[in-house]
Amino acid sequence: MQALIDHLFNIKDLIPHGYCLSWSPALLWLHVGSDLLITLAYYSIPLMLVYFIRQRKDFPYPWLAAMFAGFIVACGTTHLLSAITIWMPLYWLDGLLKALTAIISIATAVLMLWIIPRALSRPSSAQLQAEIQQRKTAETAQHEAFDRLQKIACQLPGMVFQFRLRADGSSCFPFASEAIRDIFGLSPEDVREDASKAFALVHPDDYGSIGPAIRKSARKLTPWHHEYRLRLADGTERWLFGNALPQREEDGSMLWHGFVTDISERKRMEEKLHDSDALNVSILDSLTSRIAVLDAQGVIVAVNKAWWQFAKDNDLPESRQNMLGLNYLDICKNGCSQPHCHEVNAAQAGIATVLAGERETFNLEYPCHSPTQQRWFHMNVLPLQGSHRGVVVSHENITERKLMEDELKASEAKFRSIIEVSPVPMALNDEQWNITFLNQAFVQTFGYNVDDIPTVADWQSKAYPDPDYRRWVDTTWQSALKKTKQEQTDFPPMELAIRCNNNNIKTVLASAAAIHHDFAGVHLVIMYDITQRKQIEAKLNSIFNASVEGIITFDMSNIIISANAAVEAIFGYKPEDLVGCNINKLMPPASPKAMSDGDSSQAAESIGQIQEIEGIHKDGSAVPLDLSIAEFSIENEHYFTHIVRDVSLRKHREQQDKEHLDELAHVTRLGLMGEMASGIAHEVNQPLAAISSYTQVSLNLINAEHPDLVKLAEILYKTQQQALRAGRIIHRMREFVKSHAKQRSTANINNLIHEAVGLCIDELKQNDIRLTFELSNNLPTIYVDHVQIEQVIINLIRNSVDALLNLPEKQQRQLTIHSRLTLNNDIQVRVKDNGPGLDEDQQQKILTPFYTTKTDGMGMGLSISRSLIEAHEGTLHFNSHSGKGTTMYFTLPVRRKSGTR
Repeated sequence: MQALIDHLFNIKDLIPHGYCLSWSPALLWLHVGSDLLITLAYYSIPLMLVYFIRQRKDFPYPWLAAMFAGFIVACGTTHLLSAITIWMPLYWLDGLLKALTAIISIATAVLMLWIIPRALSRPSSAQLQAEIQQRKTAETAQHEAFDRLQKIACQLPGMVFQFRLRADGSSCFPFASEAIRDIFGLSPEDVREDASKAFALVHPDDYGSIGPAIRKSARKLTPWHHEYRLRLADGTERWLFGNALPQREEDGSMLWHGFVTDISERKRMEEKLHDSDALNVSILDSLTSRIAVLDAQGVIVAVNKAWWQFAKDNDLPESRQNMLGLNYLDICKNGCSQPHCHEVNAAQAGIATVLAGERETFNLEYPCHSPTQQRWFHMNVLPLQGSHRGVVVSHENITERKLMEDELKASEAKFRSIIEVSPVPMALNDEQWNITFLNQAFVQTFGYNVDDIPTVADWQSKAYPDPDYRRWVDTTWQSALKKTKQEQTDFPPMELAIRCNNNNIKTVLASAAAIHHDFAGVHLVIMYDITQRKQIEAKLNSIFNASVEGIITFDMSNIIISANAAVEAIFGYKPEDLVGCNINKLMPPASPKAMSDGDSSQAAESIGQIQEIEGIHKDGSAVPLDLSIAEFSIENEHYFTHIVRDVSLRKHREQQDKEHLDELAHVTRLGLMGEMASGIAHEVNQPLAAISSYTQVSLNLINAEHPDLVKLAEILYKTQQQALRAGRIIHRMREFVKSHAKQRSTANINNLIHEAVGLCIDELKQNDIRLTFELSNNLPTIYVDHVQIEQVIINLIRNSVDALLNLPEKQQRQLTIHSRLTLNNDIQVRVKDNGPGLDEDQQQKILTPFYTTKTDGMGMGLSISRSLIEAHEGTLHFNSHSGKGTTMYFTLPVRRKSGTR
């Protein structure tokens, strides 16, 4: 190898090529420059080819480009050596490269000969542009067709889809119309690659059947039809029907092209239809009439239970076989040989005419007597409603009605004889408004007979001579008759003024009744003479309007029906202005209707009792009233009457009396305080003495060489507490004796008892009286003037103290205070002592003003106490037995909502 290299680079015996060029500089550099430029160009061309092949990986002949690049590089190298051999005679190397270049050139030329025909067979640039344009046009057309298909699919009442089942078992929807949003609540993109989201919505009960149906369609390449349900995210269920055609793909997958529609409404309609059929059967079976349904040829397609039972009870041949499928018209033909053949022929002809549409309905009453009973039936034939032709034949047993009609006919004479002897005026008129009958009472009451008034028009012209009044009577009467017929109600009585034959005016209540349908158009007119009653009502109305008390009547809806003249003086409204208004316009909304709907005992207590309320005057001011309520019923309609009296003057006097009572109570409290002065002074003296002692001890501690500050602080705290105690005693005394406006608030009775005893405790101790409390816990609150109730308790305690002072010194003096809730839901306070008690004379006078058992008493304490308790809507009583003590007790109402009892 080394020898070859040496030989290639051997320059012995060789001269440079420059000698051939005579080393002419111009010629020399012309060759060198040209060769170098050619070399540079040849070397750059392969680089461009390599770049082209790397960028165009779809180039069909990359190996040809590689051969061409090698040929170009070899050519460039030969030109490079040509420039070198001018100075270095490397002719062997140059020759070898030229030989190599020749080989590559020949190989490239041969390949070119093989490739050129194939390259020429490829489309030209123009052809490619035309093909590209054709493809673009096809793609545009395909896109437009897809858009049209998408728009058509969006207009369809369902989802157009393609469903792909891959070989690995996965699935997707390559195409789904926009309707998937409405049906599945998904977008086409949600299922384009994976259909699991759609299958997740399938109802659990239907999930197990949809998979086998799909696999069966794929296995047999048969159309897929399936009904199934979806359960959406909001819990609603939806029925769907799927229909698709399968197609096997080259990759082994299955592709279905199909359509899914929402059939929820159809399912609901099917369910309703099923329920409707069951309901129709139930209705047919519940009817007592014998009913059969015939088709257009008269064949029985349905019968109800009553029909079967009738056949069974009468031992008909049809009862032992299936009646359905028999021709009813043929049965009628076969019955022509039976009794009542005429009715059988009429029934057959009537059914045939309804089936033919010649008449809308057919009715027939016919006899069907059994060996033991006479029976009548009514046959009714009606056409079937709907698309199917046929009729419904019903047979109703009217035997009872027939018998009743016979009885009614027999009783017609009795009826006329009854109204003839009736004391109430009665008249009969036919449908032509001719008066056919007047009873004796009618003739006697009004003085007219049938000859005087042969028609209703003649009667009206004589009974109602005023044309306007006659017109009103006729219009109102006809309207009432029409309403009575339409609503099947009783004729409402009308109050009428009738001129008699002797020109007297009588007031009557007129009513009318339709006679049995056999008396078609006949009416019985009844007229009750209420002339005397109206005269009595007129007298009562004069008394009613002359009353000084307001009398207001209203119904269960609180609508005022009537009011007397006195309401104008009380409320400022005229009576006629109040009729039709709500009672709450005059009085607070506490209607008796609410009471009657509530506790019956409370309602019974309110009715007939006098209550104090505030009314509302027309000018908006409050009017104090005494109210009593009366309840009554007329024709099952309940009414209430409020009787009210203006008590403004009495309330003013009561207010003055209360002010006088407050002043008298104040004076009494001052007297009580004077009587208890020594005890109270002793009670105040105790904390003052304690304060003096504590301050002396404090001074001693301060003057000590080493003051005990802790003990000093303790002594000063005790001093403060005694000062506060004295202040509270003085404050309580001042509050008790000062004159104050009447102020009520909620209070606990036990707290008031303790406050009152606190003012008397020293007096009890001084007189060696044993005090016992028997107070109930958790008592309801009361709404009172605290000071006045404390005054009553103190007065009762001091009376007991005075009574106990009369006992022997060795006998134990006892005073007991009780509090409890009574059965009437009132608070009761009792002050009981074991003193000498009261004799019968004292018991008669003890609550009388200015009567006293004391030598220095005024006799006003108990009288004022009773007045104070009664001002609080309570009562004060006593029990006493001579030698066994006395119990004074009072009751107070419990405070409820809004301060009411």
